[in-house]
Amino acid sequence: MCHYKTISNNSFGCLIQCKNCEQFHLGFGNVVLILSYDDFIRFSDQVHTIHSMHYEEKKETGEKIYMHTDNSKMVLAFNQKEWLLLYQLLEESRFMLYANELIDQA
Repeated sequence: MCHYKTISNNSFGCLIQCKNCEQFHLGFGNVVLILSYDDFIRFSDQVHTIHSMHYEEKKETGEKIYMHTDNSKMVLAFNQKEWLLLYQLLEESRFMLYANELIDQA
């Protein structure tokens, strides 16, 4: 049976982790992704890269931000507010995971 621990949350979504199987559940908007640790890191790296390269130009034009997934038939689309909240959620989650790792090592 899964027992969940909240890693981070905001008004757009949350990241929780099962203490037993260690899988992450990343919920944002009406989407939930179930990810391994490596999948979560890869996903958050992809968001960080897109944010660094395209957020400012998309912000100026008001265009949606599209994110391709590992599934070639699924693309995620975000408006500016959704994207920023997802980006902030993932950045905070990575920070919290890193802090928890440091505490566990002490």
